[in-house]
Amino acid sequence: VRGYLERERGFPGDAAGRQSRSARGGPPAMAKGRRTLRSVDYFRKVPRDLTEGSLSGGGISIIATGIMLLLVIGEVRGYLEKKTVTDVFADTSNDGQLRINFDVYFNEVSCEHLTVDVLDVIGNLKSNVTANVKKLAKKTTNERVGRYGDMVAKGEARTSWLNMGIFSGSSLDQENDDGYDGGHQRALQGTDAPHYHSDHLLSKGEESDFVKDWETAHPDLVEWTKGLSVFKELVDHDKQLIKSAMDLTLSWEQEKYEDDPAQKMTVYKGKQASYDVTSSQEIKDLADEYNILLVDFHAPWCSHCIKFSPTWEKLAYYFNTALHAMEEVYTGRTGDWTKAPPAIDLQTPQKKKENLPKGKILVANVNCVKYQKICKEHQIMGYPAIRVYKNRGAAHTSTHETHIDMLTEYTAYTGGRSLTQMAHFLLTSISEVYPKRKDFVSLLISEEGDMPHSDEEAHPSVVSDTPVLQATPEASTAMNSQRHTMEGCRITGFADSSRVPGTVRFTVTDSRGDTTFDPTMVNMTHEVRSFWFGPHKLEPYMAEYLLKYNQGSPYERSLKLVDDYKQAHRATRARLSYVHYVKTVMTSMMWQDNTNVFSTYEMSVNTNQFAELGPLGGGPSFPAELPSVAFKYDLSPVQIVIREERETLFRFLVNLCAILGGVYTVASMLDGLISTVAFKARVGKLG
Repeated sequence: VRGYLERERGFPGDAAGRQSRSARGGPPAMAKGRRTLRSVDYFRKVPRDLTEGSLSGGGISIIATGIMLLLVIGEVRGYLEKKTVTDVFADTSNDGQLRINFDVYFNEVSCEHLTVDVLDVIGNLKSNVTANVKKLAKKTTNERVGRYGDMVAKGEARTSWLNMGIFSGSSLDQENDDGYDGGHQRALQGTDAPHYHSDHLLSKGEESDFVKDWETAHPDLVEWTKGLSVFKELVDHDKQLIKSAMDLTLSWEQEKYEDDPAQKMTVYKGKQASYDVTSSQEIKDLADEYNILLVDFHAPWCSHCIKFSPTWEKLAYYFNTALHAMEEVYTGRTGDWTKAPPAIDLQTPQKKKENLPKGKILVANVNCVKYQKICKEHQIMGYPAIRVYKNRGAAHTSTHETHIDMLTEYTAYTGGRSLTQMAHFLLTSISEVYPKRKDFVSLLISEEGDMPHSDEEAHPSVVSDTPVLQATPEASTAMNSQRHTMEGCRITGFADSSRVPGTVRFTVTDSRGDTTFDPTMVNMTHEVRSFWFGPHKLEPYMAEYLLKYNQGSPYERSLKLVDDYKQAHRATRARLSYVHYVKTVMTSMMWQDNTNVFSTYEMSVNTNQFAELGPLGGGPSFPAELPSVAFKYDLSPVQIVIREERETLFRFLVNLCAILGGVYTVASMLDGLISTVAFKARVGKLG
């Protein structure tokens, strides 16, 4: 304006001014370029003197500035943060194997019979999976397992049942009112005279009639006698005692005893020699009395029990009667037997307490139909169940610590169920109690007062410098017995299967095929501590990442979709089974740089429980009569891929400009609107 006025009015200093400006502007070409640049200026300036501020404009400017700052800060934070994009594709995994991981605790099932099976829809069945599977017994007592399978107790001492007077025939060495000097001897000599030669006493070195023709009469037992070679340097007396007692047992098996009331019969209509247990307290007292108590829990309706009963009674006769009978012969207390005497009466309530055989071993039985309470307390689920109660602290006449808590722990016999195999197991068990004694068989059927039981008091000729039992796996009872607890079983590990739908099933079974299970005694109450798929378990931070960034709200996902299933289920009635239906989808997560990728299987689980079982899966099916816990899983044909992304610098700058320009433009429009309204209001044109 000032230059325009000067040119129009022709001020005297105009020529000088032009000359001065020409000197400052340089050559005419440069001045022309500057004029051209000014002509395309989008931001032409209005002199400040021609503008004025307003209160509304100032307020809008402050607000606009604050909004700009907030949006810019938010945009910067968004630029620095990582974002996730979720895509769904067809599952193109090349891995044909699926690893199934589990950790399940069963409250009412011991580890003895608990197994895990895997079946897929193709028909591949893996029964009793043991590779990569551990069974852990829950232990809450303060006892520990000793070297010989005995329980080393830290609890309080209690009085032996003999001193408590529970059984009247307390000491077998003391005199009795009826004139016999022992319950066992009374039982043997109370039979008719034709059972033995009263005038034929063996001279020193003479063999019993039952030993002379041993190999000729029973050639099938020759191998068993060879198997006794694991006992090194056994004295001749004990060798003859082992063989003659076995021959006496086989003779007893062949005899009818139809007219002999002294011979008791089993519920299976066969001869009986085992001790009849009628209460849980009786089992505890017997285990407190004998170093080894072998008990057969059976049910008369069980086909395996019917088949096994004769073998069990022969074993009972061998240890409860035959060894003692032949010891009477060899020590000259009786004549030689003409035929096997009836078994000692260990069944009649009034007599069995008096007739308890002395020694270290007792073979007994429990009828689980007649005495259901006993079998329930001992958690017997299958029949016949053979349990071994070892108590190295047992004593007949002294107070001692109780080393066994039968309602929490037991040893299951898992070896062969023939007479010779079980007899060999029990003889080996006693040899482990007296590792250096060459006369351990004599110790087996004797009391402390009959002969010295400690190595220090025994004659040097019957004490070996090294263990009598050879150090071989075949000569150890550990191969034929397993210690278990009755406080539940935790089964943990993994199983590999084809990457197709299938079923993982936990149930009770018997790999030997000689046990019949009672479905009403199987309680499948369980706690799923962990169940998941894949070779690697997600770290906690990865699980949180998955829960945070995948689709759906975190709360809903935490309830419905997980990568590790955990839940407890309690059976409220008999024969109750569970099926957990698992829908799983493979989810892969990729970091922004694509160098760290981890995958997992997300799953949703629904549980059904029912009492009537049906086949699980196609093709080969599982047995349907026993309660079980099954995880039936199905794989989704799609795969979820979660990718991390970060905003590019170009996008960040564009958004930044959009924020600044947009806010400024909106603020300018708002200010113009307010100014127009205010102007019209002043001039009276607002209406």
